[in-house]
Amino acid sequence: MKLSELIEQTLSEIANGIENAKTSSNHLIAISPHSIDGKPVSEMSYIEFDVSIAVTEKSDSSSSSERGGGGEIKVLSIAGLNGKSSSRDDEANSISSQLTHRISFKVPVCMSGKVLN
Repeated sequence: MKLSELIEQTLSEIANGIENAKTSSNHLIAISPHSIDGKPVSEMSYIEFDVSIAVTEKSDSSSSSERGGGGEIKVLSIAGLNGKSSSRDDEANSISSQLTHRISFKVPVCMSGKVLN
């Protein structure tokens, strides 16, 4: 996976997560607000994330011309570190590599603000 693809997919996943959280939590807290009820937000808290992700790339070993067929980003968990979910047939017909990266980011929230529609 190219660095540009890693950055694109990572930022896209973070943005989608924030957007989904905004939709499902707008009656509880304001996530990444510019204003609440038309008033600028002056006091914000931040929720910080420090996660390890694994970038896995697989290619079919039966056709060497199609190596590097894309990658997949997953957040690592204890189960993800200890176990594999692929079958022996999959392992016999594919070559895979996995790189681990650490990503830190923070999301601004206003705990006392509710977004009203």
